[in-house]
Amino acid sequence: MQLRIISKEIIKPSSPTPHHLKTHKLSLLDQLAPDIYLPIVLFYDSSSRVDDKISTATINSTKNISRRLKKSLSKTLTHYYPFAGRVLLKDNYVIDCDDSGVPVVETLVGSNMFDVLSFPEMDTLEQLLPFNPNKKHLSTHDVTVAVQINYFHCGGVAVGFNFRHIVADGAAAIGFIKNWGKLNYSNDDHDINIDVSTKYAVVDCTNIFPPNKEISGYSRSINEWQRSTECVTKRFRFNGSKIAALRREMIMEKASLNLQYRPSRFEAVCGLIWGALLAMDREKHIDSTSTIATIPVNLRNRMNPPLPEGCIGNLFHAVTCTENNEAGDGHYNKSTLARNVREFTKMVSDDFVRKVYQDGGVVFVNQYKEAVEELLKDGTNNNNTTNSVRMFGFSGPIGLQYYGIDFGWGKPLWVTTVMRLNNVAMLLDTCDGKGVEAWVGLPINDMSKFEQDLGILAYASFTSSPRSRI
Repeated sequence: MQLRIISKEIIKPSSPTPHHLKTHKLSLLDQLAPDIYLPIVLFYDSSSRVDDKISTATINSTKNISRRLKKSLSKTLTHYYPFAGRVLLKDNYVIDCDDSGVPVVETLVGSNMFDVLSFPEMDTLEQLLPFNPNKKHLSTHDVTVAVQINYFHCGGVAVGFNFRHIVADGAAAIGFIKNWGKLNYSNDDHDINIDVSTKYAVVDCTNIFPPNKEISGYSRSINEWQRSTECVTKRFRFNGSKIAALRREMIMEKASLNLQYRPSRFEAVCGLIWGALLAMDREKHIDSTSTIATIPVNLRNRMNPPLPEGCIGNLFHAVTCTENNEAGDGHYNKSTLARNVREFTKMVSDDFVRKVYQDGGVVFVNQYKEAVEELLKDGTNNNNTTNSVRMFGFSGPIGLQYYGIDFGWGKPLWVTTVMRLNNVAMLLDTCDGKGVEAWVGLPINDMSKFEQDLGILAYASFTSSPRSRI
């Protein structure tokens, strides 16, 4: 795929940030988040565009789109002013909201967008981002948010984002994109069409989750471990019909144990993938209790009172899920694992969170540090010996309705991520809301075995285009 950069510009908030808002404090949850970039790419067809009907993308035909996008982005940044600032980590762990701006790159792509969608490869998708998001070490000089707008020869548009994770989790990133889209669609000089939640996009959570200076070094160690050069990431698509069949199978498995359980799409895919990992580790004679799943739980609607839905920052608690063998036979079927995901995540309530993080989260921080030290010690074995620990993370913005994001060009054809992380699965909705797409990162030797797991072979597609309709 050939791209030609046609412009680079820094977009600043349309109104200067008031002096009393110039410093935004980061919380303990921001510190615990990986200091990496969260990449997101949205693909749009040209057929429903309301602002500029074109059949072929040229520099002249993109000027109106560009001008409108930059104007609405500037207005959006007024509400999300920390995104236009810089992260200061050394002393205070804050964002300097200096209105230095968000870099925006625009490109012309000399190929058809549907060629990219037919066989999406991570190397190709990375070209649609403002820079490679898979950096190991970030500093104050690294931007908080960056955007790349790609105009395809066929008239399609792909908008790529890099969000610095310690400033925005998936919900915050999607909230920002949604509101930028609404402002761009309305083309109104006022904010009458913007979500009311955007008025409360910036919330100081340090009173609930005060920062801890000791934790940052451990978070960096986790980042380096997850950026293993021996990792390979591949995409697995679970179509709606396959998800339905998988859920039916899990319901029947639980019924045989006189248990009623209807898994969600997220739980079903987590159970399937987790089960494949356990089976793989059993073959290597690794104790199954050493394969642990972590799940991020959005705290915004679990706190009392609730926090604003789209507020910036990292407002999630990562629960650690272990196996619970209900049958008592030493085997862990996927329905049991899926149910474990639900049981562990549903424990996260306002009371739970306040107890975990009480007194500045001292007990939790000490447990976190011990867990990281144990993980890194065993992680050097690369899961090839009997004493290693596999901590596998499930994440992704399932259910955040990002397929409704409309810049004035209709709904996106595809929304995806471009993350390369070791022992992590990023789960996303398919465009029809019935299926799940999983970008799975594993050590190279493990990936070849994972792809041959009977459950994965039965329910996942390896080559389906994201445009497939179910």
